[in-house]
Amino acid sequence: MGIFHSLKKSNDVILKGLPIKMYEQVHLSVEEWVVLAPLGHKNNRAMFKVPFHECVQTDVTRFLGRKKSFNELLIINYLLALAFVQRCRLPLEFTMKAIILYQLPLKDMPNFIILSDLFDKHYKTWNPLNANDTERMEDKKGIQSLALKFWLSGYGVIKGIGHEPITNDLLKNVADNFYHPYSKDRKRKTFMLLSYLLSKEEMSSVQETMSFSKKRDVFGLESEHWSEEYPALKTELALNIKEYVFTFLKNRVDKGQLQIITDNDGNSETVYQEQIVASSWREYSRKLRSFCVNYLYPSQVHTIKDVLQGSLMDVFVDIDYDYDNNIRELTKNVFLFENWFDFYASKNKLYINKKRIIPSANLGTRDKIYGKHIDFNQAVKLIETLQDDQSPYHEDNELQYFRGRRVSLLVLETAKRAHEIAYLKQNCLKNNVYGDSILHCHKTKTGKPHNVKISKNAVEWIKQLQSVAPTEPIEINSKIFLGGDDLKTKRLVAGASMVTPLLPGYITYYLKQLQKRIWKGNPPPSGRYFTSHDLRRMGATYLKLKGLSNEEIADRLGHDDLASQYTYTLTAGNDVLDALQDVSEQGLYGIQADVNKNAIASVTEDVNVLSEESFFNNASMVIDVVEDEENAKSFIDKLLQEMNDVDLPEEQSQPNGEIPKGFPMRTHNCNAHEKVTCFHHTLKCYKCKKYSPDEDMLLEHKAELVRWFVFVHHQEILLKKTKDRVEKRTLPVRIDDIKNDLNRETFKELFRKFKHLSEKEAEAVEKEVKETAKKYIKKYYRKVPSPTAKQMDEFVKSGVING
Repeated sequence: MGIFHSLKKSNDVILKGLPIKMYEQVHLSVEEWVVLAPLGHKNNRAMFKVPFHECVQTDVTRFLGRKKSFNELLIINYLLALAFVQRCRLPLEFTMKAIILYQLPLKDMPNFIILSDLFDKHYKTWNPLNANDTERMEDKKGIQSLALKFWLSGYGVIKGIGHEPITNDLLKNVADNFYHPYSKDRKRKTFMLLSYLLSKEEMSSVQETMSFSKKRDVFGLESEHWSEEYPALKTELALNIKEYVFTFLKNRVDKGQLQIITDNDGNSETVYQEQIVASSWREYSRKLRSFCVNYLYPSQVHTIKDVLQGSLMDVFVDIDYDYDNNIRELTKNVFLFENWFDFYASKNKLYINKKRIIPSANLGTRDKIYGKHIDFNQAVKLIETLQDDQSPYHEDNELQYFRGRRVSLLVLETAKRAHEIAYLKQNCLKNNVYGDSILHCHKTKTGKPHNVKISKNAVEWIKQLQSVAPTEPIEINSKIFLGGDDLKTKRLVAGASMVTPLLPGYITYYLKQLQKRIWKGNPPPSGRYFTSHDLRRMGATYLKLKGLSNEEIADRLGHDDLASQYTYTLTAGNDVLDALQDVSEQGLYGIQADVNKNAIASVTEDVNVLSEESFFNNASMVIDVVEDEENAKSFIDKLLQEMNDVDLPEEQSQPNGEIPKGFPMRTHNCNAHEKVTCFHHTLKCYKCKKYSPDEDMLLEHKAELVRWFVFVHHQEILLKKTKDRVEKRTLPVRIDDIKNDLNRETFKELFRKFKHLSEKEAEAVEKEVKETAKKYIKKYYRKVPSPTAKQMDEFVKSGVING
């Protein structure tokens, strides 16, 4: 508050020890210019000869995009100095496009002192996982640079500073006019962060955080699609269908509608059409529009007369539907056209037997409805990785990956839809009267709330998400976001902008990126990557294997109709279901390749079988079991008993010897969030952007890398000698993983952080380390194949090992 009071008392500001008056409509004094001028211009006085008002009217935009002469640079820098003390205002077109290299004393200007205080106070809530790393400083520089551009155009961060304050409208106009709306660089994030910080200050005119979301009202989007210049959408029939979509069908989004249906004998009945959500309306609109374009127009069904003469029936008959995969799509289209024709007939008082012009919806039957085929080997690998906190495939130091993993785990455990988890309220964790932990889904696809009993692990995942939850309320409009609840409330998770929802599509994106890392860029066993909805299927299939009834599974899934859950629980016909029953009895790792004949053949291995009960208890997928101390003891005892006979290779997965001192343990040397504890080996840390080595530990870091090269050499020697089947399979994988971590990027990422090394010296370290490793192998490998950290430090330092 002292800064605010001082501004009201005087317009003076002290820059580099010199009091300078702000807002004066006069030239700078010689002393003021010397303080503010760039080094090469301090002794130049040419601009003082030009009258002040003529000087400040210079069109600086004409200097953009071209090389400037010395005199032009002089006038630009002088105008920047005048604008810095608010004696003139430069146009936004110039300040937003110009690259300002001029180093002005921001730390002395109250406008930037206030901004710096806001940043230090609120940045932790903006970016909770990266509040102490280099990204923090990059973000601070970014908002200072943007605020400087506004300041030079006369806009201050609060009221009373500058000629006028920054507002939400100003931020939006500048972003729209001077920056590409879909830009993926830091500019979007900088605008959002600046608006977020200013919205926290009472004296600021910015009221809310900016959002770059281009999501639009579904009605407007569909209207644009229907209005496109396709001949197929301009026929008499298409225009009548469009009228139905935007009148009767659209009205059903607000409330249910009564519809009068009259048969060919003149008998009428009133039918109540239930209310639908905006996302369903969009799906129906899209299907009807697509049908007009892809089937009706090519078949020359263009008019109502064509329909009445039976041409619509012919279209359905001629469509080459794949029976197994698209029978539901065909049935949906039939129902939609029935509803449209009922609307058209009622409006135009037509008494026609619609069965003669529209086919029956009962187009075929099946003994069973089968869902997607889930490759169990692939599913187990994904589930294990999601559960494994130590897996190298995770990027938990990145906030969105941190959220994506935990949302995926909650979808897996609860078998809820991705949007039902992604749109949860922040206070979604409850307890029932029995003390059980309950996840409260305040809105599901059916529109109703639903409570799910969850495990202790799931409670921990939710608490972790709550610890980094967005601080601002987020509105999720159902007319814009599929499955939205039309509430503005604090959410458990948020999108990248922190003020937009985490969309279900991001969870599928996260899972795809994770699976690419798991399968190392190769196609997964089934030939496709699992989606967020597949996690829901996995959870439901497990409930079926556990013997839950259809009614119980429907309750867990949140289905009103029992039949609708079959696609989530059955993955194939009776032969495969029999095989899955064997899985339930024999254990997940006993799956044979012939369970999934449609997928790429899986390699079967002679390994001990962990029971399905043990695996899924550990994976927290049993949501009907109370996890108490006795259950935990029973699981551990059973696991130890089953692992007793497993022969494990003697070689370690990292070099022998004590753990080297001065390297990352827990969060030491690591700027990751304190709750994200990886325990990865040193190479993983060296590659990480969060790792901060001690400046005086250069030799130790070189020695550790030499030790890894020696370790790889040792593993390659073992591979040549071993006759063990397990080692022949595991050693190549281990060697390749380490070599991948010993790449040029590791050296570049690590040694550039040693500030006393020049760029050239940092690049030379890789060659030095490799040469040192060769010397060690030649001189000491036979004697000491697995050196300790202390021994390697000694060798790198002196070229010998004593003892």
